[in-house]
Amino acid sequence: MTVEQVQQWFALFGDLGYIVGFLLPFIEAFLPILPIIVFVIVNVNAYGLIIGTILAWLGTVCGSFIVFWSLRQLAHLKYIQRVKARKTTQRLISFVDRRGVIPIFILLCFPFTPSAVVNIVASVSHIKPLHYFWVLLTSKFIMIGMIGWLGNDITTLFTNPTKMIIVICVIIIVWLLGRKLEQHFMHNSKE
Repeated sequence: MTVEQVQQWFALFGDLGYIVGFLLPFIEAFLPILPIIVFVIVNVNAYGLIIGTILAWLGTVCGSFIVFWSLRQLAHLKYIQRVKARKTTQRLISFVDRRGVIPIFILLCFPFTPSAVVNIVASVSHIKPLHYFWVLLTSKFIMIGMIGWLGNDITTLFTNPTKMIIVICVIIIVWLLGRKLEQHFMHNSKE
């Protein structure tokens, strides 16, 4: 699918296209198997760098906070109690309580971090909802902004080999850093 086809597809929705641009990243917060990177790139190519980035950012922040808030409200359920009782979850809760929200902020800045896992752990931790909301606003802005900038003019990725090499290097570095941080904060343990 070309950029022009994506733009025509969004144009079919008219003003509702903005809602679709918001809903795609919003739904990804509930279904983490969906590709947030693709949604951001589609948004910035359909609506431009600024509007596309804002739509994706608002969608992912709203969706993530609703997941966090919903799970926090359902903390009394047996399933949530089992998740909270796991050794890994307890270690993360303890770590967040000791270190504050900075590790969560760092993890959420990387597009390859499973944000659903972070939302779940944050919801069963002792983080205040307002603090988590601010962490989401800032970290997701960095992540979405980076993806949006890299995918802003996707056609130049194929016509300009230098940009393609830079993008591939940045993605590999971000992925490696994200994996290192994920291993540091969420080391494997037998439960």
